[in-house]
Amino acid sequence: MLKTDLLKGHVPLGIALSGGSDSTALLILASEVLGAENLRAVTVDHGLRAGARAEAEQAASLCASLGVAHEIITLKLANSADLQARARAARYDTLSAWSARTGVAAIALGHTENDVAETFLMRLSRGSGVDGLAQMPERFSRKGTIYLRPLLNVPRAALREMLQSKNIAWSDDPSNEDRRFTRVQMRQADGAREELGLSTSRLSQTAKWMRAASEVLENAADDWIVRHARVDHGDAVFNQAALRAAPEETACRMFARALCNISGNPYRPRFSALEEALKSNAAMTLHGCLIYPHGDDLRITRELNAIKGQDPRWYVKNDLGTFVMRALAEVGLSQISDWRETALLPRRSLLSSPAIWDGNRVVAAPFARPDPDWDVTIADPLKRAAT
Repeated sequence: MLKTDLLKGHVPLGIALSGGSDSTALLILASEVLGAENLRAVTVDHGLRAGARAEAEQAASLCASLGVAHEIITLKLANSADLQARARAARYDTLSAWSARTGVAAIALGHTENDVAETFLMRLSRGSGVDGLAQMPERFSRKGTIYLRPLLNVPRAALREMLQSKNIAWSDDPSNEDRRFTRVQMRQADGAREELGLSTSRLSQTAKWMRAASEVLENAADDWIVRHARVDHGDAVFNQAALRAAPEETACRMFARALCNISGNPYRPRFSALEEALKSNAAMTLHGCLIYPHGDDLRITRELNAIKGQDPRWYVKNDLGTFVMRALAEVGLSQISDWRETALLPRRSLLSSPAIWDGNRVVAAPFARPDPDWDVTIADPLKRAAT
């Protein structure tokens, strides 16, 4: 039932334990395979429901009975627009921080075959392409933490039967019945889908084929990048003529990859926005990035106004000491009188490039005026998402 090969080498293993049936089953199965002493469980209470704390305490009691170390982390989220998206982002941020703090090698998530089918339908309703319809990855990385999904091929019903056979209770989140949420609407349509032959297992199988197709398309994008694109001090640079001639799917895939890597936002822009960016001959902003033509090339760089403090893509090898690192911006560039003779990037890209500051004084701007005492690198904007 549990994909044990996926868990090998990840000890201690973290378990994201909501207290629901899926994550509870994950905890039980993982403890049987790895042993309770090799697990660390964490429950994130978003602070949105009065009963959530009691559910977290129930999860803690189960862990105590199994001998699994457990921690409850409480957040304070406002109950407003885009609640589920904000809660999901906050949960991943919290889990990654917990993993780094506790030394957990990886975190296992309880997503099941039902989640695959529901996600497929939700994205199909939005007109998603191959990547959107592809099965969620079994392994991925976010903010330096490895996440694993060892139950993607298991139906929720089978997990609940297993728990019932062991007399293990779980909590049912009432928001799972709230029809304001699209996922709940998809879940409650199970009966009608089954009558049409759109069973959970069939939708899940289609999502698997989409995952395989996505891999082929990623390879095609990699090949195109080698021939027609390059990385320039954190910028993604595409040959415009080759980009216009590229298959639309390949062009959109490469653009989305660069935008996500440069902005740090793992979720792709909408296809319509990508299409507009590819067809535009003028500079524009999208997804926290600036896209602009420069000679024969089209460049994607970080949008200056989207940078808050230090861009997490920047790495400095010199000890900052009392200095801080933030974007160069206009005020910094004005302090470098000879930047046109020394700059490694076009002016528009320089504005969002890293600089070392002492108060309001620029100490160093490695991409505007190279300095052997300061070595700053930026993560590759054309790399595939970590898996």
